[in-house]
Amino acid sequence: MEDLIPIVNRLQDAFQHLGSGGGGIDLPQIAVVGGQSAGKSSVLENFVGKDFLPRGSGIVTRRPLVLQLNHTKKGEWGEFLHKKGAKFTDFNAIRQEIEAETDRMTGSNKG
Repeated sequence: MEDLIPIVNRLQDAFQHLGSGGGGIDLPQIAVVGGQSAGKSSVLENFVGKDFLPRGSGIVTRRPLVLQLNHTKKGEWGEFLHKKGAKFTDFNAIRQEIEAETDRMTGSNKG
């Protein structure tokens, strides 16, 4: 199974750039949809078993992004689509990167 994860990650990257939607291949994905403060972040964190998403009042996670979380015998880490090659082993650093990328793309206005 560990050998399969990098292959699936490369396929997701390729399909993302090609815009082909997977070409008939079902790749593992999770999408959480709901209204503001409906608990979407909590659902993801409970599924993963780690606290890694920004918290606060108002709109906190304001944009979609791709984060691949990896769990193998060699360890745990996250990789963002927008930061190719960077491995985040500290889940607080993952939270900080989400906040920084969100502010970069949407501005710091959270209202």
